[in-house]
Amino acid sequence: MTSRLNFLRSLMHRAETAESVSDQADSGYQTGSTPNTQPTQSSHSSAGVSHGRGRAMLLDRLHERQQNSGIVQEQPCQKTTVVGRARFVQMIMDRSEPQGSKDATAEVTAQLQTASLKQNDPPGKPEPKPTPSAVELPKDLPTEPVVRTGTTGTSTKLLCNFMELRCEPNRGMFLYTVDFDPVLESKKERYKCLEENVHIFGKTHTFDGTMLLMPQALPQKLIVIDMKRPLEGSPVRLTVTFRAQKRMSDNVMFYNKLFRRIMGILQLTEIGRKNFDPTQARIVPQHKLEVWPGYVTAVNEFEGGLMLNLDITHRVLMQTTVYDHIKMTALASPNQFRENLLKSLLGVVVFTRYNKKTYRIDDVCFDTNPLSTFKYGDREITYIEYYKRQYGIDIVDHKQPLLLHRTERRVAGKEQPEQMLVCLVPEICYLTGLTDEMRSDFKVMRDIATYTRVTPNQRMASMEQFCKNVNSNEKARTLLASWGLELKTQIRPVVGRTLPTETIRFGNDATTNAGQMADFNTQITNNHMLKVVNISNWMLVHTSRDTRVATSFMDCVNRNCRLVGISISAPQREVIQQDSTQQYVQLLRSRVRPETQIVVIIFPTAREDRYAAVKRLCCSELPVPSQVINARTLMNDKKVRSIVLKIILQMNCKLGGSLWGVNIPLSDTMICGIDTYHEAKRQNASVAAFVGSLNPDFTQWYSRATIQSCKEEFMNGLCASFEKTLNAYRGRNCSLPQRVIIFRDGVSDSQIRMCEEYELPQLLSACEMVKPGYQPKITFIIVQKRIITRLFSMNGADGIGNPPPGTVLDHTVTRRYLFDFFLVSQSVRQGTVSPTHFVVLRDDSAFSPDILQRLAYKMCYMYYNWPGTVRVPACCQYAHKLAYLVGQSVKRQPSETLCDKLFYL
Repeated sequence: MTSRLNFLRSLMHRAETAESVSDQADSGYQTGSTPNTQPTQSSHSSAGVSHGRGRAMLLDRLHERQQNSGIVQEQPCQKTTVVGRARFVQMIMDRSEPQGSKDATAEVTAQLQTASLKQNDPPGKPEPKPTPSAVELPKDLPTEPVVRTGTTGTSTKLLCNFMELRCEPNRGMFLYTVDFDPVLESKKERYKCLEENVHIFGKTHTFDGTMLLMPQALPQKLIVIDMKRPLEGSPVRLTVTFRAQKRMSDNVMFYNKLFRRIMGILQLTEIGRKNFDPTQARIVPQHKLEVWPGYVTAVNEFEGGLMLNLDITHRVLMQTTVYDHIKMTALASPNQFRENLLKSLLGVVVFTRYNKKTYRIDDVCFDTNPLSTFKYGDREITYIEYYKRQYGIDIVDHKQPLLLHRTERRVAGKEQPEQMLVCLVPEICYLTGLTDEMRSDFKVMRDIATYTRVTPNQRMASMEQFCKNVNSNEKARTLLASWGLELKTQIRPVVGRTLPTETIRFGNDATTNAGQMADFNTQITNNHMLKVVNISNWMLVHTSRDTRVATSFMDCVNRNCRLVGISISAPQREVIQQDSTQQYVQLLRSRVRPETQIVVIIFPTAREDRYAAVKRLCCSELPVPSQVINARTLMNDKKVRSIVLKIILQMNCKLGGSLWGVNIPLSDTMICGIDTYHEAKRQNASVAAFVGSLNPDFTQWYSRATIQSCKEEFMNGLCASFEKTLNAYRGRNCSLPQRVIIFRDGVSDSQIRMCEEYELPQLLSACEMVKPGYQPKITFIIVQKRIITRLFSMNGADGIGNPPPGTVLDHTVTRRYLFDFFLVSQSVRQGTVSPTHFVVLRDDSAFSPDILQRLAYKMCYMYYNWPGTVRVPACCQYAHKLAYLVGQSVKRQPSETLCDKLFYL
């Protein structure tokens, strides 16, 4: 709420400081996004002041400032108004409107990025006032492209999954406002007025009732049209005023909607935000699955111009319906049928083939069935009758329970969004995705991977085929041409760089080169750990039936611990007779002593409830590092040695030790990582994790998790977490860091601005709280891994392949107005590698691109759960691991005594 108010205050400030005589661009206007509001009749008095909260309070302050500044506006007795967000934007526009204007601005965009619009004098004068040809952009928007490229590394030729969209000369996005005198309340009638003047506006345009967007400019900047109203025949005057030629980056939403229409023209099925071709479905009969190939697209303005980011995707659908699943659940556990059914269905996405839509199951209504009725029009109708009349579908089982899907929509004039309920019949709903059982089945995943694991050559061929389909379809090609666009089929090669490989440091001053594949799995078990914490007091817990497995585990630990340079004494061995969660909890509460360093528990099977209970106890109530082992993993004699060695490495990390290091020549610097976890079924609170380095080698970490409201991405507890991390750094180093580099994971493009305005101020506040006047140089980098960008190497023997780890691309396909780059940090043996997108949001230290790119790559080596590189910097991966553990199992704040250890690995 605080961030929203700050954002609204900034809008209010813009409206107050704008010049009242100049025309300005509606920089935040997006085509076709008008709020669904109904005008209401209300009387206004100049002395009446309304009071409220949030936006209402802000509007009152606007009104008071008007009166204090001596601006008096006539208020008619009856006036058509809008409410909600549109009312706020209307108020902003009224603040900057000259007195006497009669513009119809009731229908404005719902986006709160709207800047103030200046209107000309009303029509009727012999010589209308000229409109400036150039429009000044808001000061907070960049006008020049940000070009920050590095030079370190060897050059490599790359191809990207970006297709050029060429715009014809003298074409673009031209914004006009259309005012009606008298005001036409019916939006439909306003549309008809424009349709009758097609000889002026042409057939290609977008109109929302007030704003007119055209692909080319009209002959004059102000046009007055006198005509008859289409419905009543009375005279009406249209005043069309040029406002701005919008930048390409302002029209991203429109271009994406354009390609959404093209997907429909190509007869692709839209599921979520992706489009699939059901005619090319691949059947996996042995598992009753279908794999639909499809495309995911995103249009944006990049350094190389306007481009279409195109990638190949797949969707797995089951050939079984929810009704089949209900019957199988009833047969498997009749006594716990409802409980097990809810557990298996809540949060699951289903696909309805009759209307080609997806729905998330939020509940199962056992008290309703297809014979139940709902209001359809002006009468009650059963679900059986509805599906028969609407889709020609006969419902067979009339007693099956219905599925409930909840969705919210904002309604003008209401603070809370309105909730809509959709009931679905299980018989005609198909399950999508994979269950946990399928994901753990190697055969199922292997059979699906034959269709979903696409090589770079196959991906490139599919992209070129999509472009050919668009250009060969006359309707799709005409739609693009009408807006002055042409889709190129040839991919333009670019030149990237491959960073040098890193040298890995172990204990006893041993070093090794990570190699071209950035993998040192063999060396990790043949060298001593960088920092060792010897284990002299630890506990081993297991059941009586796993006695042999526990004995074998201890023998293997004694034989191999010296290989990695650690000394492990005999454990305090505890045996329980029954595999009961309560017995594990009682045993730990009674037998764990203050001097116990770590607890190792061998579970006979994998059970989430038992694991969560133990982790909750060891992380919060009885703070002690814990290591949980599944007995089945210790029964493979061929792999038991390597498994036990990795367990020993994890135990050392959880006690505060370090496994390896890389050379990062930064002094007085703290590197931090932030990530959040959201419950998939949206039932529990979100968890945000903050991880910061404590030593100059960046091998010791302070980790803290905070629990916040459900589905909240931005951290409310960032200030407290950062403050405690700074204090921990000062306690370890006797001084505060002069530089702080933060890698923030989990932020999408639409959240970058909010992240800058909401989280960065918390960091500055934390610095002031730690020490008055303390102002370190902060570098804030956003890490995006859920992207559709793909990079392909042209240096392979087979033509096109995956680029090697360390490949960087920082031009052409990077964002036009951002300091960003793409980094490939991993190597894959199958399929196509995915790069990671880094956006430098703030850089007080003025690092060069080479320093930040190499730092990001070096940090990908520092994750102690994998002897190689990971896709994101280690601090982000640690934050993800901590947030996941707390959100999935612990569900409460971990103890402060564990914060200086990697207890969550």
